Amino acid sequence: MSPFAIVIVVIILFFLFKVISSSVGQGNANTTRAVRGRPMSAARMPMRKPPEYLGVPVGHPARTAAERLEATLTADFEARVKDRVLRNTPSLRDGEWQWQWFELKRYFLMCGVLRGVPMYSARVDDVWHEMLMFTREYEQFCKQFCGALIHHAPHTPGGKPDPGERAWFDWIYGELFLPAPASGQLWGPFYRTPMSHELMRELEQESDEVLRSRRFNERAAEQFPDMDATIRYIIERGRMLTASSGQEQSYRDRDDWTGMGMSTGLLSGMFFASSLGPIDDFHNQMNDAQSDEEREANGDSSGSSYVCSSGDSDDNSGDGGDSGGSNCSSDSGSNCSSSDSGSGGDSGGGGSSCGSSCGGGN
Repeated sequence: MSPFAIVIVVIILFFLFKVISSSVGQGNANTTRAVRGRPMSAARMPMRKPPEYLGVPVGHPARTAAERLEATLTADFEARVKDRVLRNTPSLRDGEWQWQWFELKRYFLMCGVLRGVPMYSARVDDVWHEMLMFTREYEQFCKQFCGALIHHAPHTPGGKPDPGERAWFDWIYGELFLPAPASGQLWGPFYRTPMSHELMRELEQESDEVLRSRRFNERAAEQFPDMDATIRYIIERGRMLTASSGQEQSYRDRDDWTGMGMSTGLLSGMFFASSLGPIDDFHNQMNDAQSDEEREANGDSSGSSYVCSSGDSDDNSGDGGDSGGSNCSSDSGSNCSSSDSGSGGDSGGGGSSCGSSCGGGN
């Protein structure tokens, strides 16, 4: 090959190299812009898989209830719900779906234990809406899991959520589940609202019968021994924490606060004790009590929150609808509402509705 031909080949190869490099660089830039264009909470969503059995530890009284819930929600049912969700949000990543589905199942477990459960996540609520389209399968799941329909009642626009209900939600959530990295991103920041003194006195002074009737799902407890044991456990924990909250206690000794030697309720002792002091001290103490990993799991965002009461009816939710016409039972005493709140849920926006327990009280 002549020197001239060699020069031509080198020039061609150099030109091809520049073209390929430019294309790769442009592709990376587009990918970066696409990630930056996603909602911040979605971009930060951890891609690790959620823990098994909702993160309820072995030995916890709610463990068998979590196992029953997982067994009742079949993979086929999940796939059908996921398909409906993806029709509305085709850009939803698989990891995001897994965490939203996981947190909805945690919510259902709370509904099996409590009389009424606030809904603080618009994204989790969106999944619930799509799930309700499968009326027969949804009713079957509810009956097998907790013995009665978990009602999805409409919200009241312009209402204000009760801050005390958020504190109650945070405490129960922490008592049932191990920390998970996506929880705070979907539910909003935990432990930002102190437990009310009235609620703490209620836990300490009221009888078990009054507490069960007022705050817990008695119907589920009558049908499922694990639900009954979980309610009894939470009441005992509440009494112990309230009685101990006025004593000198460092958050460094918080292992003494945990339930049954497990990793649930790690922050409960500090949560109760800090709730007795000024609000500024409460925020500082709860922040200091958490590790970096806990602060990440417990969230650092704000958004909309939704609060509702429990129903006491086994009426069907409609023929293929999302229970939009159902109402919360009048014997609960609280209203379904939606509003923006600093202690609220994810940034998915408002306009959602709220849910209730499996049949509520008797």
